Amino acid sequence: MKKFLLLFAIAEFAMSSCSDYPVFSEMGSSRLRVIIKGTFESNNPRPWDISSPENMRDDSIDDLTTDTTAAPTRFMLDIAEMRLQGSGSADKFAFYRETYSIPLSDSEAFFDGTGVEFPCDDPYSNYQYTSVLVYFRKMIFDMATQFQFNYATLSWEQQKTPECIFREEDVEGVDFNQIQYITFWDSLRTNYKDVLRVFPLYVYFPPGGFVYDRRYPETVLEIRFVIKNFIKFYEYDDTSTGVYNVLHFWALSDWLRDVLTDDSVMGGNIIAVARSYVPGRTATITGTGGSGYIVAIEAGVDDIANYQLTPPTRPDKSGACYMPRVPVVLDYSEPYAWLDYYIQYEKYNDDLNSFITGCLDAGIYDDQWDAYENQVENFKIPPLVTYKSGSSYTLENVPVGKTYQLYDAAAGARGTLPTTYTLLGSITIQESDAGKVVTGP
Repeated sequence: MKKFLLLFAIAEFAMSSCSDYPVFSEMGSSRLRVIIKGTFESNNPRPWDISSPENMRDDSIDDLTTDTTAAPTRFMLDIAEMRLQGSGSADKFAFYRETYSIPLSDSEAFFDGTGVEFPCDDPYSNYQYTSVLVYFRKMIFDMATQFQFNYATLSWEQQKTPECIFREEDVEGVDFNQIQYITFWDSLRTNYKDVLRVFPLYVYFPPGGFVYDRRYPETVLEIRFVIKNFIKFYEYDDTSTGVYNVLHFWALSDWLRDVLTDDSVMGGNIIAVARSYVPGRTATITGTGGSGYIVAIEAGVDDIANYQLTPPTRPDKSGACYMPRVPVVLDYSEPYAWLDYYIQYEKYNDDLNSFITGCLDAGIYDDQWDAYENQVENFKIPPLVTYKSGSSYTLENVPVGKTYQLYDAAAGARGTLPTTYTLLGSITIQESDAGKVVTGP
């Protein structure tokens, strides 16, 4: 009798798989696939352009401007886990650490529009999620360099190649994720210790969110981080060893939040989007209009204004509201280094007084920064994007049963994103169009 009751209880629990919650009978497999991509485009991304890397230096480099720049060859990514966020608490559906070491090549899945998988379990069904929380541990590009100033020769001398730990081993490169945790404005606030922007990073879905339906045999959750053609070469001042070292390294472009000379942090420049679709319930849109990036958004639900932004100038870029940087001692054991420091410190005091009277006392510093942050804080990229590389374009994995507005945007210089979009037309994808190619504008 006890065995019968136990079997009955197990059978009753297993049959509850038609409910909204993951159950024991489905723990061994997942109907949800998480695909991550390092591209602005959802398919057919623009080819890599890392030629003439000397032209990819950021304008914030000031200590050593003659370093021979070599383009990076590999991107290394370490993600602790992912969660889905709705109106309530976050759902830990992908609590698996995963690392990726990816050559900067157009043929690599992470950069060719195919994407690489992140392991996950099924989340709750019929529950609306608004964002994906991605817990970044590390982001690394190789081809970094390190220099130290020699007062005897009055020149910068190259030191050993910088290294960091990836997959529990030493690798050449700089983990720039360590200085992405907050923005520069965050660092000025009294609560900066309570801010952490990369653990997790909030990646938002388009309006309407993501509703997982376990009735379908497979659902794809696509998460895109803009990395391809969105990198720059930077300089970082490192005084952690008691000697002034200059690191030159590759990191994400500061197109959205400008990095200025001697900034100690550079967060807020991971630009991402998440979307979902059900294989077998999508169509392909092809057309001949436009000449750069082709974008599709859901008509009546989404607004192209969500994706249009000309990054504003930082309040401390110039003028009275430029907060002077504290000088540093280049070599604690060198008397001339201390003399240089005291001279620079006198100028710093003078500049600081001007900043206080011209900006802080006038009460405009906070107001300017708040206005700036209100513009850049919620910038997003479109969920469906392709690059028109020939006479026609193709948008893949477009969910059916919806009407889309299609826009064209110019493909600008590397390290930048489109700022304006031009309407090409609209198209309705019927349920019966699943698996078909539909002609658009």
